[in-house]
Amino acid sequence: MPATQESKSGTTTRKRRSSGRKIDLACGKNKRPGFEGIDIAGDFDIQHDLFQMPWPIENDSVREIFCSHFIEHLPHQLEDFGFHRDGWFLFFDEVYRICRNKAKLTFVHPYVRNDRAFWDPSHVRFISEVTWYYLDKNWRKAQGLDHYPANHDFEVTLIEAPLNDRLMTRNPEYQQLARDTWWNAVGDLTVILKARK
Repeated sequence: MPATQESKSGTTTRKRRSSGRKIDLACGKNKRPGFEGIDIAGDFDIQHDLFQMPWPIENDSVREIFCSHFIEHLPHQLEDFGFHRDGWFLFFDEVYRICRNKAKLTFVHPYVRNDRAFWDPSHVRFISEVTWYYLDKNWRKAQGLDHYPANHDFEVTLIEAPLNDRLMTRNPEYQQLARDTWWNAVGDLTVILKARK
């Protein structure tokens, strides 16, 4: 893409920061302030179906990504040059392509042990804390999974699993038990990654 970008109306342009872009993937109607939104509908700056790759974003151009309540919709099979690959790996290969080294990525999604993960019939992925480590090249190698079709490497820097309000007044041991074993103790996970190139 050129140094300026056409807006939805096709009449205005704006310059990109040399320090890198900030992208809200699947922004919908709630684009994060200070970010460019990409989606098929809503408050987008770039209209694009994220299941169609490559995305219209340059290689190594993004310094920060925010993505809320989208990855649970990733299909298990996506087309990749005539071959079927799991959508998780294809999606994160594309994320990796557009990220700069040390780019910060924040993902929010319903926790696997929460009813909200299953309510929406378009949710096809049920994601736990461990799922995120499959994005880490060193972790995949240590687990004997370096044969997985993944061309990306992200460090998991933070996983937040806040408890629901009724559990916040309980002692730490009780809270940990609830977090580890109870259904609906945690609503969403917030995960922060760092790209390693």
